[in-house]
Amino acid sequence: MQKLNTAAQMRLMDQTAMHGQYAIAPAVLMENAGHAVVTHAETAVHGWQGKDVVILCGKGNNGGDGFVIARHLLNRGARVYVYVLGTVESYSPEARAHLHTLQELADEETCLIDYFAPSDKAWDRLYRRLSSSQVVIDAILGTGFHGTLRMPVSRIVNMVNEVAASGTLRVIAVDIPTGVNADTGDVSGSGDEEAAGPVFADMTVTFGVWKRGLLLYPGRTCSGVVVCDDIGMPRPLLTGREDDGAYMLEESDISEVLAPRSPDSHKGTHGTVAIVTGSSDMAGAALMAARGALRSGAGKLFLRVPARTAPYCIGRQAEAMVRGVGTGDHFTAADAAEIIEESRNWSVLAMGPGMGKQEDTRMFLKEVIAHTSCPLVLDADALNLLAGERDFIAPYGGRIIMTPHLAEFSRLSGLPLADIKKDCIAAAKQFVREWQVTLVLKGAPTVIVSPRTLHAYVNPGGNAGMACGGMGDILTGMVAALAVHDGMTSLTTAACAAVWLHSAAGDICHDTYGSYGFLPMEVADAVPRVITRLEDSRPLPVLQRPLVTEA
Repeated sequence: MQKLNTAAQMRLMDQTAMHGQYAIAPAVLMENAGHAVVTHAETAVHGWQGKDVVILCGKGNNGGDGFVIARHLLNRGARVYVYVLGTVESYSPEARAHLHTLQELADEETCLIDYFAPSDKAWDRLYRRLSSSQVVIDAILGTGFHGTLRMPVSRIVNMVNEVAASGTLRVIAVDIPTGVNADTGDVSGSGDEEAAGPVFADMTVTFGVWKRGLLLYPGRTCSGVVVCDDIGMPRPLLTGREDDGAYMLEESDISEVLAPRSPDSHKGTHGTVAIVTGSSDMAGAALMAARGALRSGAGKLFLRVPARTAPYCIGRQAEAMVRGVGTGDHFTAADAAEIIEESRNWSVLAMGPGMGKQEDTRMFLKEVIAHTSCPLVLDADALNLLAGERDFIAPYGGRIIMTPHLAEFSRLSGLPLADIKKDCIAAAKQFVREWQVTLVLKGAPTVIVSPRTLHAYVNPGGNAGMACGGMGDILTGMVAALAVHDGMTSLTTAACAAVWLHSAAGDICHDTYGSYGFLPMEVADAVPRVITRLEDSRPLPVLQRPLVTEA
């Protein structure tokens, strides 16, 4: 699990590393950062030998990194054209030292330094230089950017993007692309067609830990392939917990929490999952949730649907024990007592997909929530029915997982979609602080927030082929099954595992079918393959390793 830091957290990390207890010389970290960019990008540009490289160096420490990059590129046989966008006095002492070294190397043939001053001639010279080069290094602005780019940077960025669009120029960003907000992923020009946009990089080499804006859209679109280099930062700074914590889920995290089945286990040890949902015109949603639960390892599955919906579900998923409830085509308050009584034998209960939005279904839902004791997974129509019910939900929040997509989350929270998209991690944390539930905010990427720690866990997987009705219903069943998986430590852990498995299964379908047309049921059916992959890659304890191997 990798940290996703804000700009403020990065400043504190840098301060502690250089001027706090560790006292690492700033010039050393700058040296390491420049070397990291050259090393990681070498394969992406097919080697530096003989390349013409434009290096755009802003006024901050990113510019200092650019000076180091230029020196290392010279050693690897490149020709460098360094554009200094600030005055010498505007740079930090360590950046000025690296610039001095570069000035001593400037020979007008392999190394040219241009103290850029906007003029018609200077703009023409920069454009021609970009057009004749193979690589540009974006070392203009770092993690402190927010708002909109201004001249002359805005024109430089537009020029870089224009030339790069031709396909002859590779763009490598230093730490974060210029014009991307490190905290939110918001970008320059967002919502304003006339404002300058951000740099669109082919690769970003970021330092220390990931910045949130590299994983959140639209910043993620601008970042290309992202490589994180620790640049020699002390390990406690790289791994220590943050007060406002956000973390990127990785395969090793899920492998660690998803315990393998004991060989002497049975259906009773893998949880009794109940899915209480559906309506007469949305039987498919109930069946997809059931499929998600079964493919994720539910020991037993009870599917309870309105009476008139049952004929459409019985026998469609042979492993599910289906029964109709009540007499109508949707749940009513009169049906709650039957579900509450049955819930005494259930390990977890999921509700919402295809349930409908009738007022008497709202009363049914609230009665079931108030008078059951098992964990609850609430999705889709259940969330729409609970909009504005924060005070009702909060007392039960410790046993509830909510799985809204952005529009459902907007209705639940009362926040405009634009505000949510502007900083989805902050919006998700504020919601959990108020509602006291485990939240799965579905999207690209999906964000999971724990009510106990308020830590956010961001899942980077999945693909656009999963933008299809029914994918969320599959996830509902998966979350329910994982919530009672043997050895699962918390609802937040279960939610993280389900979200990661769901996206990984979607990626398998993408590899199998392509970007279009694979179905939610096919994603569910790919889940066992993902779990098998995790189990095959899990290191064996010493006593379980084969004592005899054949050569």
